[in-house]
Amino acid sequence: MKRRDGTGLVRNELRLLLTAADLQIAGHDRFHGYDLARHLADAEDGSSIMSQPTLYRSLRRLEDRGALSSEWEDPAEAARQGREGRPRRYYRLTAAGAELATSELHEQQLRWISGRLVPLPANTAD
Repeated sequence: MKRRDGTGLVRNELRLLLTAADLQIAGHDRFHGYDLARHLADAEDGSSIMSQPTLYRSLRRLEDRGALSSEWEDPAEAARQGREGRPRRYYRLTAAGAELATSELHEQQLRWISGRLVPLPANTAD
């Protein structure tokens, strides 16, 4: 999928945006990048996880568009939970992101089913 005049999403951005929506619907208020990549790979029958440069570049672009918001984990809170290492950046789907996902699916005449982009039947207006 090509970006149309800077307005459309490329395939990986759309897949991540729809995965973020899936996670939010499943009750996850926030998620980090690896959560998104793992959830997407699981939905695609365990196929390989998206490379880190592709993943984080796509997340940054989605955030720049206002589709996702992010915040860094509080290091003190991570330590209280027994987690060591670098702080995680957590993402949230925004209302604008949910609207963007819906409009992209509609415009491209696609449906998101079990982690896959599926073309709509030719005789439907969904």
